[in-house]
Amino acid sequence: MIVKITWLGTADYILDIDGTRLFFDPFLYKIGMSMSELQTKRDAIKNIDAIFLTHGHYDHATDAAYFAEALDIPVYCSEVARESMINWAEGKILKEHTHPISDKAKDNIKPIDWFEKIEITDKITVESIQSKHIVFDARTILSKLFSWKFLKVVKSTLPFAKGFPCGKVFGFCTSFNNKKIVSFGSLCHEFPEVLEKYAPCDLFITPLAGNSNKHIVEKSGIMIHALKPKIVIPTHWDDTFPPVSWRVDLNPYHKYMERNHPDIKTVVLEVGKETPIELD
Repeated sequence: MIVKITWLGTADYILDIDGTRLFFDPFLYKIGMSMSELQTKRDAIKNIDAIFLTHGHYDHATDAAYFAEALDIPVYCSEVARESMINWAEGKILKEHTHPISDKAKDNIKPIDWFEKIEITDKITVESIQSKHIVFDARTILSKLFSWKFLKVVKSTLPFAKGFPCGKVFGFCTSFNNKKIVSFGSLCHEFPEVLEKYAPCDLFITPLAGNSNKHIVEKSGIMIHALKPKIVIPTHWDDTFPPVSWRVDLNPYHKYMERNHPDIKTVVLEVGKETPIELD
């Protein structure tokens, strides 16, 4: 079976399963000194059936309320993320950034909890998985504190950090035709016993960001070991808004996979390009 995935930078991607299209962590609003290769504008995105947010940070959530209004579709997220998205639409985070949001659109934004199953069609379900946000390691923190470029832009990013708190964090397992796609928006290696419930999975979409290369590989490796996927797709490794973010070197990850999981295929996606993925 073939599914289609369009990675839109950071952790956001569109999953197309026989024409049913699910949008995860929509973030098309790029801030500051964005170096993203993405050219797609949000009004060009159509025919989405549902949106899922892994957590409430701005680089995962800024555009979800827009789609709840413009496309009249459900958005599944935490209660905290719901409040932030509505505040963003109403200009309560940044006055210059607003968009219409009706009561109907607000009703479309539906808070969920861990281990809820959402039926998209009679063949496709999405289950929320218990997760946590990655804890930044000392090397990552120090590299930012002593970066003049980072310190210069910190003030401009504070409204986003304050206005979009993390809230409850989810992974998601999308199930269809005896296939399972497990995805996360932030690396969480702390619940291997939870992940094992979804093993083996056909595809694991893993975010590689938020730590030094060594720790990224170690934490992703724990998740891969627990999930036992056939295919892995890394996301969130691109340099979307430097110097807050940085492009992750994928070579240590590739070496780890070649050494420890040579039977697992890694697919590196091109930003903005729909890519067919064959699931055996």
